[in-house]
Amino acid sequence: MKRCKIAAISAYLPERVVSNDELEQLIQPSLTQGILEKLFGIKERRFARADEQVSDLASQAAAPLLESIEPSQIDLLIFAAASADLIEPATANIIQQKLGLQCPAMDIKNACNSFVTALQTASAFIQSGIYQNILIVTGEKLSDAINFKIQDEEHLRRSMAAMSLGDAGTAVLVTPSEDESGLYFQRFMTAGDHWQLCTIQGGGSMHPRDASKNYFEGKTALLKDVILQEAGQFLRESLEASSWESDNIQHLATHQVSMQTFPLIAKAMGIPTEKAIKVFEKYGNTAAASIPLSIYEAWQSGQLQKGDRLAMIGLAAGISASLQLMIW
Repeated sequence: MKRCKIAAISAYLPERVVSNDELEQLIQPSLTQGILEKLFGIKERRFARADEQVSDLASQAAAPLLESIEPSQIDLLIFAAASADLIEPATANIIQQKLGLQCPAMDIKNACNSFVTALQTASAFIQSGIYQNILIVTGEKLSDAINFKIQDEEHLRRSMAAMSLGDAGTAVLVTPSEDESGLYFQRFMTAGDHWQLCTIQGGGSMHPRDASKNYFEGKTALLKDVILQEAGQFLRESLEASSWESDNIQHLATHQVSMQTFPLIAKAMGIPTEKAIKVFEKYGNTAAASIPLSIYEAWQSGQLQKGDRLAMIGLAAGISASLQLMIW
């Protein structure tokens, strides 16, 4: 069966660096100093400019890749993110115009698992022979989902997880593999009974005109317990179903919601924690950009080398989880 690979990868990070101290003062001066680092392990994050759109973050990330491939050779553009410019049209249409592409374009939205879902979709298109060169872009402007007007202690508890959010854009070029590199295994799961644990409720038919619903809120402690129970077993069973042994996996790229995520996921997979690619301290929770941003940082730093075995673990509100195994 024809495999697909990530042939090129890039990222874009907004210029503004926001420290914990600045954010704590913006949200509620009475917050205990250092509480965000204590709770999440985050030190800073990036915020986009007010006039910088989700499509701008994605387009800026993709621009370097288009210097090495003719735009006419891109067969399909997929925008994959929790964020969007508008409800209609698809944000991919706006990115297509900004990049000067002529190919078909679509959005794929699956919360923080949007990128890994798009990667699975791209691999199916390539295996079927429908498309050859697929550009997947993410743009997450999550700073817009942080509520800076906290009403009371209960509201603070529901909103606390949003304070770890950050903005970023990423882009990957997915092509057929002509050697040993590429995706070797993919498996996904969804447990929709738990969709209410983390939400941004505005912008849809449930609350079409209530601006107070446009912010991220979550019961993160409950979500963590559910993910450990549901996704932990799923990940162990998925790894057993693959032909790979945990000892042979050299890198672990997972969605990053806190520094405490890594040991929990690594334990579930039987992989040493030090194999996890960690960018959370610098960038926070960048939703669907988390995994490609981690891979990009590891590739740029030389931590990830050609031929290395990489496990990508998707975790998202909803809830959903995924395991993808790739030789880089």
